[in-house]
Order: sequence, then structure tokens, then C-alpha cells
Amino acid sequence: MALFTIFSMIVAVLTICLYHVYPHKDPLLGLDFFFKYMSAFKSGTFLDFNKTMYDTYGKTFKANSFGTTLIRTIDPQVSKAVHATYFQNFGLQGLRYETAKHLWGNGIIVVDGPHWQHGRSLIRSSFDIVHIANFARLEKHVQRMMELLPTDGSTIDLMPLFKRLILDTSSEFIFGESMGALSETTDYKRFMDAFERAQRGTGIRAILGRFKFLHRDRTWWNACQEVTDYADTHVEAALLRQKTITNKDGTTDQSAPLRLVDEMAKDTQDKVTLRSHIISVFSPAHDGAAVTLTNAMFHLARNPTAWEPHRLTTIATINQRQCTQSTVLPCGGGIEGKDPLYVQKGDIVEINYRAMCRDEIFWGDNADQFMPERWETIRPGWEYTPFGGGPRSCPGMRLVYTESAYVLVSLLRAYDRIENRDLELRWVEEMRMTAQSKNGCLVGLIRDVRR
Repeated sequence: MALFTIFSMIVAVLTICLYHVYPHKDPLLGLDFFFKYMSAFKSGTFLDFNKTMYDTYGKTFKANSFGTTLIRTIDPQVSKAVHATYFQNFGLQGLRYETAKHLWGNGIIVVDGPHWQHGRSLIRSSFDIVHIANFARLEKHVQRMMELLPTDGSTIDLMPLFKRLILDTSSEFIFGESMGALSETTDYKRFMDAFERAQRGTGIRAILGRFKFLHRDRTWWNACQEVTDYADTHVEAALLRQKTITNKDGTTDQSAPLRLVDEMAKDTQDKVTLRSHIISVFSPAHDGAAVTLTNAMFHLARNPTAWEPHRLTTIATINQRQCTQSTVLPCGGGIEGKDPLYVQKGDIVEINYRAMCRDEIFWGDNADQFMPERWETIRPGWEYTPFGGGPRSCPGMRLVYTESAYVLVSLLRAYDRIENRDLELRWVEEMRMTAQSKNGCLVGLIRDVRR
């Protein structure tokens, strides 16, 4: 077995020069590619720029990222190997911790190893307990949102409304109290603006990589501080409750409302760790459902007879892993991408979910078109992983599915059709840590006159 492994590595090393390589003008640091990357990010063409790269250089190709080998891929089998089969040989702490610690601290989004393992287990078990109790809260907030929708068919931008809705549901789910974003107050807006700035700045730092120190935006720092200060307030309250909701016999008061932060506080009383955990949950819980709903209604308004939207404009765009132990992946190498691929310790593998979901080889020649009826015959595996895959798949998947489905069905029952009211017919990106619609979702919600 050992000889076979050594032989496989030798073959992979010999074939590594055969797979596609980006033709750098700066082979030392790859700055030419970096400047194109940043230009696309700022101009709102980042998603299409990436798709063009794969159309030109193949499903898997090598590039230089500030002197580090970057293996960029949309091969679902490479994604499976990195995220699942060889999971133990790839991590993200070296990529994310210093970049994103100001926002996510030492939460599961930025760490590896035992700390991640424990945090992941804690969050999953806490989710299972609180998730069931969340449904009644969800119904209350959705009804409030429905009351704010126009009944005369006038134009409304649904994106800010969806963000207010999910801000209320996620804050109550995690902290036990709603921010009141759907009420008449505007206190929530300051937090939401801070959260947006914090995410966008962190996204820029992630692209800068080892040159993240060049991002010196003070407003980003202040935004991160505002988000963490808000979380700290609820951490302090949760730790205080741990002392007051416990009965004399040591059991927990079952009449107390379920909060995710309280469930986590039963496991750890370290304030930084607890804050990091809840922000790590809050980020995808809030962003995931709100952006998904916005994208759904954006496409449905332009395709009023269809009711399935998530492939074309995925939330997760790019996911990176750094190789922590030199590994031979079963595919990705060679001209056709079918030979073994040698990944050396320190190399970065970047999986582009959005381009993968538009790969014509799997999805067909009309892969860039909204045609949900394709799901009648297609059963994707690793070609479609909107919540990631393997041990680090998103723990909030069920929450996002539940919230999104409930809201869409509520709209479907209340209105007969959706009309697009946006002069811009195509979906235009606004990049942060996730991609969202730059122009929101301008629609008219129409009720049949017979109602």
C-alpha cells in the first residue's frame, strides 16, 4: 500500500505540468491576475469574470496568488475530494483567521481542529433544540411582513423587506428577542448597515490575502466593532441568565424561552468564544434566507409560471481550502482533468460554486437560463452544493430552507402573480462575503380582482 501511494504521488507530480496553467505576465507573485480579480470585484463583473476563466482555461487550472499556488476548480469531484474524502488534509484557518477574526473571532467559520470540531458539535445540537421552537416565531414575523406589503399592486423593493424579516427571525432565534426591524422603529438600520460594511470589508480582505494589511478602511473596523459589541451585550445577558434560570435541584427552568445563545452558554462561559459562535451562526442565518428570497422573487418576477430559483444565482460563490498535508486527489490533473492531481502542502484549492452551477457539460447548453423544469430530469450530486458539503456543510441549512419555503408559500397564497418593475432585466451582482442583487428586487404583487 505504501509503495502504491508513493507511486501515485510520483505519477501525479509528473502530470502536474500537463494541466492548465494561467499565463501570468508576473510569474513571481501573479499580480496581473490579482489586479484583474480586484477590477472585476469593484466593477460588478466578478461572477462572469470567473466563469470566463474556466471557459478559457478548463475546469481545473493553476494560478499564482502572491507566490502561493492556487488551484482553481469547478470540477465537482475535486470539490468532493477536498470537502469530504480528504477532508482531514485541508483546512481554512490559515486563510481566514487573520483575515476575518475582527468579525468572527474564533468561531467555526474561521478555525480548524478540535476547537472547530467542538464548536460545530455544539452549534448543531443547539440548532436541533431551538429550531423546532422557531416555527411559531417565524409565523408571527411573516404575518407582520405581509401587512407591510402593498395591496394595490404598486411597486415595492422586496430585498430590504426580506432583510428586515430575516433580521427579526434570526435575532429572536439566536438572542431570544427580535430587533424590531419590521416595526416602525429604525434602530435596526444602524446594525444592518454595520453588518453589511463588515461583510464587504472582510470580503475585500479575503481577496487581498497576505496583502490584507492594505485594506485600511476605518469604517470597516468600526462596523465590525459595532456588530461584536451588539453580540457581547447578549452574551453577557445569557451568562447572567445561566445563574438565574437554574432550579435549586440543578435543573433548568423549562418555562424559559429557548434561545440559541442560552443553549451554547450551557457549554462554554468564555465570552469571546460564545460571541464568536453566535456571530458565526447569525451571519449565514440572516444572509442566507434573505438573499435567497430576494434572488427567488427576482427570477420569479421574470418567469411568473415557475416556482424554483436557487441554482442560477447561488449565495455561496467561492470556497477555499488550504492543503495542510500533501495529497494526491483522484482527479483534476492532466489536460482533460481526469488524471490524479497532486496538491502540495500550503497550496490553496478554490472551488467556484457559481461557475460550477453554470457548467454546460452538466447543466446543458442553456445553463445560464432560468429553466427550473430541468430539475424534472437532473439529479445533481456535488455539481450542486448550495450549502457546501462534507463535515463543514452549513449547519443552518434546515433553517434557511424552512424560512424560505414558508415565506414563498405565504406570498403564493396571498397574491395571484408577480410583475417585474425593474428596467434592468438581468441580475447584477453586488459582492460582499456573498453575492446579492445590486438592484434589489423591484416587483408588483398582484391580487385577482375577484378576491
